[in-house]
Amino acid sequence: MSVTIRPRSSRQDDTAILQLIRDEIIPYSYLYSLQDAPTQEELRKRLDLGATYAAVFPSTSQPYGFVHAVANGQLLYVDLLAVLPSCRKRGAGRLLMEQAESYGIAAGCQEALLYVDEGNDAARRFYEKLGYRVTGFAERVRCYEMRKPFTGFGGRLSNSRRTRRR
Repeated sequence: MSVTIRPRSSRQDDTAILQLIRDEIIPYSYLYSLQDAPTQEELRKRLDLGATYAAVFPSTSQPYGFVHAVANGQLLYVDLLAVLPSCRKRGAGRLLMEQAESYGIAAGCQEALLYVDEGNDAARRFYEKLGYRVTGFAERVRCYEMRKPFTGFGGRLSNSRRTRRR
């Protein structure tokens, strides 16, 4: 399967992205259950901050994965990432993360920060393969803090790390 990554179109993508959040993110969360999770309107407002990119099926342009990140000074906060289970292990998650990191580097960020829910070992291993390291544990939200410096890239991603569109 070729991977196509593009910026989020709220009109076209939000239904699928909100479903991914409901199915693939909230069940891992210590903070929320499906009953008290943020509303669709709250999530839409959250996605409007920073940048959101979608991995889409080439034939339909329907999202099967997405990443949301916010650049704040020298720090890129990777807020949300999800890929449908049937589409995992095909490179979409890696390409989505590379797109988010490129956005952060272009905005002047020197480091990326994200949190992985306790018990989501597959996600923690995925981020470790991308160069993120556990730097702490947030007990209140039961999440591992993970960081990745961009300093080795001289302000840019190297050729081997540049986002590819296929």
